[in-house]
Amino acid sequence: MDGIELRGNEDISLPLPEGMDAETAQPFLEYVATKSATLRAEAVAMAGPHITVGREPWPRLKFMLDVMRAGVIPQTTRTIDEFVAAGAKIECRDGCSFCCYQNVDVTIPEAIMVALRLGDPADPRRAAVIETADAVKGLDDEARIATARPCPLLVDRRCSVYEDRPLACRSLTSPNAAQCHQAMSDLDAGRGVTPIEIYPVLRFLCSGEHAATRGICRDLGLQDDFVELSQAVADIIRDPTLIERWAAGERVFSACAV
Repeated sequence: MDGIELRGNEDISLPLPEGMDAETAQPFLEYVATKSATLRAEAVAMAGPHITVGREPWPRLKFMLDVMRAGVIPQTTRTIDEFVAAGAKIECRDGCSFCCYQNVDVTIPEAIMVALRLGDPADPRRAAVIETADAVKGLDDEARIATARPCPLLVDRRCSVYEDRPLACRSLTSPNAAQCHQAMSDLDAGRGVTPIEIYPVLRFLCSGEHAATRGICRDLGLQDDFVELSQAVADIIRDPTLIERWAAGERVFSACAV
């Protein structure tokens, strides 16, 4: 996927969402860069020496998750609210899950947040995540959709980790729910993958939060790659020590190509 340099986060490459090129992104770049750099700077200011260079991983992990819940996710919500207030028509509603059949590229803290929701060994979603991850491993986006396998975190067509759902899920919105429904019907009927209308501009606006998250990870000495959600959560379920090792500064997750 093409990317552009993000001023204020020059060490982080900013991938462009599907359907958007650098020229289209240019008018929004200053806004994205400003909020990304602000989130990153605020986190660095809050992190003391025991967080950034300490050998104990757990304070670093807690700090990163606190940053996500108190800073990154609320900023994403504000970005989406501003987009809607500017006149965007979004028909996504509770129980509408037609978009939940694809790869989801996330930052590692996002994957950890989801994995922590599945900590109970008796949770049936754990087996569903592993089964799905194995079935779709290595598939590109179109091939993944063509399997017609829903996200293993869907329960009764609703996201079971909604409060901690990834930024990519929050920003994937459509102005035409009927079109999404038709695309899912086409897939079920074996008519192949039908493109649906989404808002790539909104996905780009929210990429600033992704860039900030990766930048904060880098500042803390943590692996900052994008990972595929099902694969990363499945890896954690199989080996929960991956969380501690990541928080200690090891590169333990397989990066996905973006």
